[in-house]
Amino acid sequence: MAPNDADGTLERNLRLYPWYAACYNAFFWMPVFFLYFSEHLALDRVLWLESLYYAAVVILEIPSGYLSDAVGRRTTLVTSSICLVGAYALFWIGTDLTTFALAQTGLAAGIAFHSGTGTAFHYDSLAALGREDTYEERESIVARNALVATGGAALLGGLAASFELRYAYGLSALVAVATLIVTMAFVEPEVQSDDEALRFDRQLIACLEHLKRPALLWLFAFAVVMTVLNHVPYEFYQPYLDQLGAQWQCDEQTPLATGLHMSITTLLGAWVARQSVALDEAIGTGPTLLCATALQTIVIAIMGSVLHVLVAVVILMRALPRGIARAPMRAAIVPRIPETQRATYWSLQSLVGRLGFSGVLLGLGYLVGASSPESWDTLSYLLQIGAALGGISLLVLLVSLFMVEIENQDPPEDADADDA
Repeated sequence: MAPNDADGTLERNLRLYPWYAACYNAFFWMPVFFLYFSEHLALDRVLWLESLYYAAVVILEIPSGYLSDAVGRRTTLVTSSICLVGAYALFWIGTDLTTFALAQTGLAAGIAFHSGTGTAFHYDSLAALGREDTYEERESIVARNALVATGGAALLGGLAASFELRYAYGLSALVAVATLIVTMAFVEPEVQSDDEALRFDRQLIACLEHLKRPALLWLFAFAVVMTVLNHVPYEFYQPYLDQLGAQWQCDEQTPLATGLHMSITTLLGAWVARQSVALDEAIGTGPTLLCATALQTIVIAIMGSVLHVLVAVVILMRALPRGIARAPMRAAIVPRIPETQRATYWSLQSLVGRLGFSGVLLGLGYLVGASSPESWDTLSYLLQIGAALGGISLLVLLVSLFMVEIENQDPPEDADADDA
């Protein structure tokens, strides 16, 4: 591929991308979103808003990936940033269901248009400069920056929300504007394309065809499993800490406590993310990803076993599996997919993972029925089911790993030498 970087503009992509990842992942609202909605709406409306978000992300996931491959990475990332600015502004002014619904849809669009595109943009910028062999190392740095930003934002967001909950969204809006400025400074990395690749139906079929390759099928299954497992402690750590707070008669400090807890959690994950390349090189990609699966399953199992302050320390490890897996998994997948399909493929993988978690949530809701969400028995039951799913998934991944070879990152079969 001929570089289009005579004036160093692609080098600017590489300098700015870690900062973009940090700004994008500064989710100040994340420790308090449920509390903020509950301040204005009844519980059933709050749950409906969460369902709307997941539905919108699923609907937009594949089209956003296709837009990235067909129109361009930079355009899609700029669109993502604009959606986030609009969504956070609506959250700031919102007090009613309609405004929050529009905000949730905008947030889902911002997340969906980023999903897959950021990864493809980073790799394509490196490939255009002939430096794709540095991708895993650089991606581990990006993962660290993203987790540090999430952790710092969680702490500041929880602190700001302790004064007024919407302040967390105000901070998010300010950083979203910074994200938009960074994306506007990006340049489009040159990506080879043809008319066949840009047809949506052929694009989707081509991405599904990759799953006939055992290594990609295994990695796809792992990604779906980890999407589900990583969300389980994320969804339930707030009610867990809230019940601990009730035991210690300090539940009124929940926003600050959840913000502080999430901050420490993600900072630990950031440190681990930076070490993940060394672990991958030491024991191999497959064993590294299995370690991440096992660790998350253990965290969920301990959460479901007992309500105790020491378990709050264990829950701090819930971001470690993501930090361990992110760079090795992406380095194993991205080189195997042709440039013109990478964002669509990643969006497809993300979509299936989110659908899987949505299905798990629906199943858990059916099992507990009208049980009180504030009951420890109910919370413990849900977490134990999550741990069981993790254990079964770990066993299947372990057995099937012996049937595939994922260490050698073979290039796409229909890609030229520059795609390798």
